[in-house]
Amino acid sequence: MKLIDRKVKIMKGSLRNTGLLGKVYSAGDFLYKEFFKKKEDAEEQYKNLQPLLKITFGQSGRDSKEFIGLLQALLSLTPIGAKRRNFKRRYIDDKDGWRKLPLEPAEIPYGHWW
Repeated sequence: MKLIDRKVKIMKGSLRNTGLLGKVYSAGDFLYKEFFKKKEDAEEQYKNLQPLLKITFGQSGRDSKEFIGLLQALLSLTPIGAKRRNFKRRYIDDKDGWRKLPLEPAEIPYGHWW
């Protein structure tokens, strides 16, 4: 199994260095991660960022650069489109919306998360 993984890595590396084909591969890889693979990564990052909101709010306040940066990081985890707009309206634009964020991303209402 490891030999196969190694061959795949070599093939990926060689594709990246082949000009147009490398660009097509990179674009395809980006789209795959953006639309299919990102959910698991987003949920893991959400679980790490969400507890930091209360700490940062207590130390710096709602209008601090650090707190706004955390909110923007959470927003960037949502899929592009209506779900991101809904998430933004409910949790980011509302001054106290961040307090409504659940600890687990699975508890975020349908239409606001993956």
